[in-house]
Amino acid sequence: MVTVRAARRDDLPVLWTMATLPNIGATADPSVPLPLPAASEAPERFVDIADPEHHFVRAGGCFLVAEVDGHVAAMGGFRPRPGRPDRVEILRVRVHPALRRRGIGRVLMGALEAEGRALGFREAWLDTATNQPEAMAFYKSLGYRETGRATRPEWHWTLVYFLKELRP
Repeated sequence: MVTVRAARRDDLPVLWTMATLPNIGATADPSVPLPLPAASEAPERFVDIADPEHHFVRAGGCFLVAEVDGHVAAMGGFRPRPGRPDRVEILRVRVHPALRRRGIGRVLMGALEAEGRALGFREAWLDTATNQPEAMAFYKSLGYRETGRATRPEWHWTLVYFLKELRP
């Protein structure tokens, strides 16, 4: 059974580990243990999950975790999109590699969208990349539509932007 709740401070070391796991390629990796080992510090690449309370909740959004058998199995959050008070930006969505393709991400995204609606937001925006075709297919299956792409010469991928209306 999947339980979704607000992230707590004591979740942070596991969230930091989850943020650094590969999110590209094969969707189920049974070699990654559940529960995940705790990281000693936040990854430099993801400053916002060093303190989700500050970067998400106090910014007007939320940061959630999904648990399976009492262990954190997924995470994700949103905050208002700068310059778009009606739109949330969904960030840091990750599902434990050994538990992918079991509906956990779908439950988590449903909870994020419901929370966004409850807070009065009308749209959810996110990005992923062409080197994550599984993620692109996942978001499309949830009703997100592609709205644009961006690339740079130094990237080996193309960033893909998605949008979904948060209807009541």
